[in-house]
Order: sequence, then structure tokens, then C-alpha cells
Amino acid sequence: MNTTSYLLNRMASIVLGDKTPYEIQYGFKPNIDHLKVFGSLCYVLKPEVKRRKLDQKADIGILIAYSTTSKAYKIYDLNFNKVVIARYVKVVENAT
Repeated sequence: MNTTSYLLNRMASIVLGDKTPYEIQYGFKPNIDHLKVFGSLCYVLKPEVKRRKLDQKADIGILIAYSTTSKAYKIYDLNFNKVVIARYVKVVENAT
């Protein structure tokens, strides 16, 4: 639900004269460069303190949502079967 309302507030509306609700409230157009395709394969960078010298630098996961508390993404980690919030993510939108 949070992701749906987040996206709807950044989409233009005919009722508002082709402006977004975000633009009406704040006075400028929202930046949508960070929006990615849901369900995309992605790689989450592991911090250096959580890996050893020969460990992989990233875990594989699936993009499921945007974080509501920070500029990050919610990722379903396929290795540990849990949801993680990460900021440093490489999304592969055209992979299945």
C-alpha cells in the first residue's frame, strides 16, 4: 500500500491539470530517477565489515518495494530468505 501511494503521488493527473500531487504540495516536480521495475533481479552490496577477503561483494535478491524511512530499497534476499533494506543496490531490470 505504501508503495502504491508513493507512485500515485508522483504520477500526473488530468484532474490536477497534468500536475502531480507532489508538485501541487511542494511546488516543484518530483525526481523519479530512483524508480525501478518491481520484481527485478538485483545485487545488494555487502559492507566491508561483514565480509572477509575472499567473500562475494554482493548478495542476489529481488526488488520488492521502496523504503519509507530512507532513500533505500526493500530487497528480498534469496540467500537468507528475508527482507533487507539497502541503499547500495544494482538493479538488472531486463533480466528474468
